[in-house]
Amino acid sequence: MPKNRVIYWGIVILVATVLLWLGAQLAKRIEWILPYTGGLALAMIVGGFVYELWKSRARKHTNPPPNK
Repeated sequence: MPKNRVIYWGIVILVATVLLWLGAQLAKRIEWILPYTGGLALAMIVGGFVYELWKSRARKHTNPPPNK
């Protein structure tokens, strides 16, 4: 890490600018796939909820609570 604060902040701003530019370029190239990945993510979330619900129901039927 440079001891001079001006050099340090210059490097930070330069790296942030380059990363923002790369992100913008990547977003331009993959813009068409974003709705599909969003749909896939929603399907995975719904599938996970259904799986957990199914698992919890199976657990209730295999391990009934003890009678007091």
